[in-house]
Amino acid sequence: MVRKILFGALTLLLALCMVGCGGKKDEGGDAKKDDAKVEVAAPEFGADKAVLAYAQLYAYGVIEDENQKAAGMTEADIEKVQEQVIAPLVEAFKQYPLSEESVAEMTGQYIAKLHAGMDMKTTIKKDDKEHPVVELTATTLNQEGANKVAENNADLVALGTAYGELQAQGLTEEQLKASPEFQQFALESIDKFINEFPLNPESSIEVTCEVVEGSDGKTYWAPQDPEAIAKFVTGQK
Repeated sequence: MVRKILFGALTLLLALCMVGCGGKKDEGGDAKKDDAKVEVAAPEFGADKAVLAYAQLYAYGVIEDENQKAAGMTEADIEKVQEQVIAPLVEAFKQYPLSEESVAEMTGQYIAKLHAGMDMKTTIKKDDKEHPVVELTATTLNQEGANKVAENNADLVALGTAYGELQAQGLTEEQLKASPEFQQFALESIDKFINEFPLNPESSIEVTCEVVEGSDGKTYWAPQDPEAIAKFVTGQK
């Protein structure tokens, strides 16, 4: 059902921490490297915007353009994560006979709600030339509370009941997908369900960054520990 897959989609983000987004990290820290440091060009964009890009990507799979540029992420980088963030949501909505248009609308609404509700912000905490520290602040989803909401949500129960009754009357999935009335009822029911998700009080984490090289040969800031961001934005911290 929708409730189970939605929360499965959120926790799937924790497996994304090793995805190579943005720059290419140094392969293997050889302890016998030459002591002489190689001068590396400073990244053009601030570490705060780069961290925000990673946070947005792991939270809901969509990044604002300026943050994407700051992290040096290509469309291919983003699509790798989107496949794991957004695809499960689409599959969740397809548990009911929703038209492609309804699925797209519901997915967009879900992402928009997370974007607005989480209100993610970043500020430079320590302006260091090699390892700046960024404070990431957000209002994250309360996973425990959300799971309780999902256990017996009245709106999803009503939707499931209506779906079963219409099937018993002989209506097919294709007919329901073509029914404006059923599509509207389904969208409203799922939207009400999502609106009940509880949020944690605003909290913050500090993210230490490092310089990485992008596929374009330029340098960018990237979090040393992407997993910490993934856990934080999905309410696992």
